[in-house]
Amino acid sequence: MRYDVVVVGSGPAGSVTARFAAERGAKVLIVERRSEVGVPVLCAEGISKKVDSYNLVEGTKWKAASMAGARIFSPDRTMVRLSAELAGAETGYVLNREFFDKELARGALKAGAKLLVNTLATGLITDGGRIKGVRIKRFGEEFDVEADIVVGADGVESRVGKWAGINTTLKPHDLETCAQYTLSNVDFEEGYSDFYLGKQIAPGGYVWVFPKGKDVANVGIGVLASLSKPGEAKRLLDEFIASHPDLKDGEPLRFLAGAVPVAKPIEATRDNLVLVGDAARQVDPITGGGLMASIEAGKVAGETIGKAVELQRFDKELLSEYEERLRQTLYRKFERNYVVKETMLGFDDKTLNMLADSLKDYNFEELSTLSLIKALVSKHPSLLPKLKPLLKAR
Repeated sequence: MRYDVVVVGSGPAGSVTARFAAERGAKVLIVERRSEVGVPVLCAEGISKKVDSYNLVEGTKWKAASMAGARIFSPDRTMVRLSAELAGAETGYVLNREFFDKELARGALKAGAKLLVNTLATGLITDGGRIKGVRIKRFGEEFDVEADIVVGADGVESRVGKWAGINTTLKPHDLETCAQYTLSNVDFEEGYSDFYLGKQIAPGGYVWVFPKGKDVANVGIGVLASLSKPGEAKRLLDEFIASHPDLKDGEPLRFLAGAVPVAKPIEATRDNLVLVGDAARQVDPITGGGLMASIEAGKVAGETIGKAVELQRFDKELLSEYEERLRQTLYRKFERNYVVKETMLGFDDKTLNMLADSLKDYNFEELSTLSLIKALVSKHPSLLPKLKPLLKAR
């Protein structure tokens, strides 16, 4: 088999990359190790309404609920309310992720890409050190698929990047261990995504409650791996649910566990190679959210790959145009938010309470680092020394 492009992974990053490359005329194959696209769900399922502007998904079945905004609760339960526009890339819709992923994959197929499920990528094909394709295993048989470009969209544990010699190692300090229930029979205010902060609640992370329907919500936790131990995320989540009056009577419909990177983006291109999504660490270091970023990066990656196929140039110099474009948009945000993450790790619960008290009644016209610092210092000037690193992150 021979293709212009082989994409390893059919999640949002892989499907969107495949779609935009195919729309530019590239012959694209997607390989997915699982038997079904979108299963199992490995995500809190929150995404910005900005997704609508990409026109990638049809119908409404992929939307479980629409959010007016977010509510952030400090350790003493002081609440800060933000509109969906200000709340970030994880607030807007709560998805039916299985249907969402299938719609994205269907869009890639309609653009001309091909998809193989139950297909495991087992290694790269190389010739004289140059990547020439992917070796795959399907129903017990192994095949070589030749390609000019291999795309690693295979998630946080990306093997494609490792095979290509890219350092994909994540330090515990840059990894969140996560656990999540989808609970039925819960009571909450619909229309808002809730986030709970606190050293005792979720060390180095937060608890989220994303409503999916009348009495159903995703309730999950992320805990920094360097501050955790095996089983800690689930234990803390169970304690939180048991102590929360609106959640304690909930019954689990689903449980999942996993990990998300909260690191800076890594090298995402080599000759004949592109990484995208979690594989490239294209995730907000504050929230761990990467769905919207995967779509934005996938579009740019696909367009760049399409250009490479048109020009028959597969060198890093051309492919890295993808990274250069992201440095002007997504990567600037991620670099800033990494500094914010590092700064917030030094805050104790008392400081988090002061932050929430400063922001609870503040009327934001925009949410920028400068406006945030102004709001905080105007009410609690003693916070300024702790916030100085944020001034450099503007």
